[in-house]
Amino acid sequence: MKRYLALLLGVLLLPAWADAEETVWHLTTQDGHLLTQICYEPEVGDQYISGDNQLYEVVRVDENTAVAALKERVELPDVSWIDADAALPVSAMQDRLIALYCTHSDESYEPSDGKYSDEERGSIYQVAEALADALEDKGAEAEVSDALHHPHDAGAYRRSRQTAVQLLKAMPDALLDIHRDGIPDPDEYAVTIGGKACSKVRLLVGRGNQNMEANKAFALKIKAVADKVYPGLIKDIYMGKGTYNQDLAPHSVLLECGTYTLSKEKVLASMPMMGDVIYRTMYGGITGAAGVSDAQNKKSDDRITPGATDTPVSESNEGAGSGVAWVVGILVVGVIAFGIASTGSFKGGMRKVGRHMSEMTGGLLGKKPDDHENPPHS
Repeated sequence: MKRYLALLLGVLLLPAWADAEETVWHLTTQDGHLLTQICYEPEVGDQYISGDNQLYEVVRVDENTAVAALKERVELPDVSWIDADAALPVSAMQDRLIALYCTHSDESYEPSDGKYSDEERGSIYQVAEALADALEDKGAEAEVSDALHHPHDAGAYRRSRQTAVQLLKAMPDALLDIHRDGIPDPDEYAVTIGGKACSKVRLLVGRGNQNMEANKAFALKIKAVADKVYPGLIKDIYMGKGTYNQDLAPHSVLLECGTYTLSKEKVLASMPMMGDVIYRTMYGGITGAAGVSDAQNKKSDDRITPGATDTPVSESNEGAGSGVAWVVGILVVGVIAFGIASTGSFKGGMRKVGRHMSEMTGGLLGKKPDDHENPPHS
């Protein structure tokens, strides 16, 4: 009887998951100095790279406290190429796709949304879309899954794994899981960069999978680029015991974009910078006959239209207009079908169509290369 009562009580209280705050642990040094707060249950062997690149390893876990020993100073990858004009040629950069999804699909920002969590759809998706827009402004394609993975419980990663598998069918160069942290202190994330009030971003790497070393190297490179271009943007890197679905891809990392007590506007203000950092991390700059250096924050509109020909259709122009219209119509339908098939969703397909139509028409159709849809700043 008690078992059935407990089950009934659990069902009645099920909607409360959306407003339940996460457990917070304090990560401290062996002499008691607070390093940071975390919302992932720490285990002995977890590693932490602080903002000043000191590597710590968890050696003991007490109630709500993880004690970490200082191991060494981490040498970040050399990213001196950021200052150079020479980079990858445009011809080697035809398909640049980044995939994004949100495992904890309820996550929101209390100061802006009025709630810690939204059981319908959290504003974390607005952050993912803002990051995608920033990546596209740089010249990449970005596919954002709008799939929900409620509730916010231990099964969320199992449910989001199906979303990650679907996104990987398009063979993206990187797979990003977008979150917001659950620690209560907004000062852990609040930062001013270039005179703009915004948010830091924490990187989380799962050490329980075969891709751990590759994903750790990816996270270190992201931090190296950010430290060079936007010092203070990357808060730190935590390497926890779980997999976080990062066993699926070698360029996979979880991004904690601010915390719930920080305004959403500050988080959105960081996304153009974060998009720039991820783009540079993955693709470097763009140079060559068809482009200029990415270090100058420019893009080329001088792209060659695929399949262009100077051969006349006939001696006469009669019927040329209708003939061209048929060809264009068939081409558009084909491009739309390809976009949807390659991304697995209508929204992602249309995003991809916009990019390809822009490239094929020199910006006359689709999303223009020079359009900037920056999210609102605080």
